[in-house]
Amino acid sequence: MGYIKGIDISNNNGNIDFSQAAADGVEYVYVKATEGKTFQDSKMEGFYNECKTNGLKVGAYHFLVSTSSPEAQAENFYKKIKDYEWDLIPMLDIETEFEGLCDFVIRFMKAFKELCPFQLGIYSYTSFISNLEDIQNIIKDYPFWEANYNNDPWNLPSNFFAFRIGHQYTENGEILGARGKCDVNSFTEDVLLKSIGITLGTWKNENNKWWYKHMDGSYTKESWEFIDGKWYLFDADGWMIYDWKQDE
Repeated sequence: MGYIKGIDISNNNGNIDFSQAAADGVEYVYVKATEGKTFQDSKMEGFYNECKTNGLKVGAYHFLVSTSSPEAQAENFYKKIKDYEWDLIPMLDIETEFEGLCDFVIRFMKAFKELCPFQLGIYSYTSFISNLEDIQNIIKDYPFWEANYNNDPWNLPSNFFAFRIGHQYTENGEILGARGKCDVNSFTEDVLLKSIGITLGTWKNENNKWWYKHMDGSYTKESWEFIDGKWYLFDADGWMIYDWKQDE
């Protein structure tokens, strides 16, 4: 299996020369998008644009906190990332212990799924995973990005997560173009957003409601579907609710 060098950054990292980072072997970059229900990282857009300019694949993450509802946090994350063309799956950063944490995680994931069709991944520390054991049967198959600062990529202990896609192996890395220390990661290609197959069909309107009839007569229910370059969410009866880039 091939591994890909990556970094994760936020406003705390200051300015970065991404052309130098690319020359240093960095291919994947995660940028902080949001925290809580109101914070939006002011550096995200600039980082995103520079990554794209320099041919780096980029993804976004949300930092989960206890001070606002997970539904409000999921909406904040969605609103921040919805107008960009991401390469890597969005990540939920879980590293703060508080009462009701597991409930928050499940509610965030549910709310985010209703807003966005992209597979959500989970980031956390090896030493923190025990705080999530009560919901392990629900989250064990989610893409998992694990922080363990052993400076030895992919030398990780076993845990209940079945699908590890990244190892953050140091917080003291030195990357060309970055000032000071930097989080450095090793990723697999499973962190990439997957290409979407196109299902041919026709939009149908009945009583001012829309549904999408496939060529074989079937239709999507209680799920997202990628149609003509956009994602759409359909309810239990197959009626289109909205596309994923909703107006605020």
